[in-house]
Amino acid sequence: MARLILYMVLVAALVTGAVWLANDPGTVSLTWRGWQIDTSVAILIAAMIFAVILILMVARLLAVVGGSVQAFTAARRERRFKRGLASLGDGFAAVQAGQGKAAKKFAREAATLLKENPAVMVLRRDAAALAGDASEMQEAAEALLARPETELAGLRALADKAMRDGDTAGALTHAKRALSRKEAPPWALLIAIDMEIAAERWSEALSALDEKLAREAFTPTQLKRLKSYLYTLAAQSSLSRGDAAHAANAAKRAIDVDDTNHTAVTVFAKAMTAQGKGRKAASAVERAWAVKPSIDLLAAYRMLMPGESKLDWARRIDGLAKAAPDHPESRLAVASASLEAELWGQTRNRLSGLTGGDAAPNIRARAAQLLANVEQRERGDADKAVEWLDLALQIQQGAAKAVRKPKSVAEILAQN
Repeated sequence: MARLILYMVLVAALVTGAVWLANDPGTVSLTWRGWQIDTSVAILIAAMIFAVILILMVARLLAVVGGSVQAFTAARRERRFKRGLASLGDGFAAVQAGQGKAAKKFAREAATLLKENPAVMVLRRDAAALAGDASEMQEAAEALLARPETELAGLRALADKAMRDGDTAGALTHAKRALSRKEAPPWALLIAIDMEIAAERWSEALSALDEKLAREAFTPTQLKRLKSYLYTLAAQSSLSRGDAAHAANAAKRAIDVDDTNHTAVTVFAKAMTAQGKGRKAASAVERAWAVKPSIDLLAAYRMLMPGESKLDWARRIDGLAKAAPDHPESRLAVASASLEAELWGQTRNRLSGLTGGDAAPNIRARAAQLLANVEQRERGDADKAVEWLDLALQIQQGAAKAVRKPKSVAEILAQN
């Protein structure tokens, strides 16, 4: 209703104006640069209305043309974006499939279409790494450092490259930069610890395991094993330098963390013996022997009391073996000590059955060597001794394998 009234008022006003102009048209005179135009007011108003309409039509036409250009540009940009996304997806698929050349091709296409998109930089890094292009991979990884959101991805790539190149210091630098982030990733901690281990900085590696991130990255059992092993490495390093006191302290801490660490027990026994305190380590060796006898524990136990007679040693080892009397290492230990004391019957008795096929190769070889000694020393039977030695040699050759110390967290945790 209100619109109808307004419409009627406007029509009435226009009619009134038209009638007024018809009854009193008036004249208008325009002079410009020597030109003079005389006309009525009505014609002037009509001309002005026509000009306004013309201007509005031109403006509308320009708007339509501009909109069409914008729509064309947007559509072109959308097509490029879709093609870029397709290249990006194809590139990552090529990386997963191990197709290095294809991955680099798609990475170039994606870079052309998507410019500095973070995902493009990640694809460039992965494609270059897969293709073995170290310079391209490093350039892409360094580009990722510019943005906080992609910095960790770049740091990981650079740290991995540094490790492959043997650049311990560089890998550690990148890992520590990653660890300085508020949400530090577990991989940075692993690399940092591995690099500290490689540089034999045991204290720094142990300090890293005390961080909150370590408790998130490892299970309690894994954390215990790592700490115990690193304390053991520190003890061995100190012992090799002649610092028996520090070695004993580090080995004791390793045992306190994990009392099943027999290597730590062995180092502890050696360090205590070096200080003339061998007897104080005897109980630690005996407890470890009861859990899992080993030749290293036996060697450590032997040196606890230097200068003892062969018969005393045989009695002492017999007592130790009672903690695990049926274990092959206990039987070999008693047999070896009995052989030194020339207790032939006990030696043969303990070795009975250890050269059979059911025994482990290492046990069989050592038992055969001891039997060769018995035949030679008790009976003077050189032919029989040679037979046993030949058997021992054959077993050792068949079971020989390289043994090296673990040099990374993964290798430490992979140990049995």
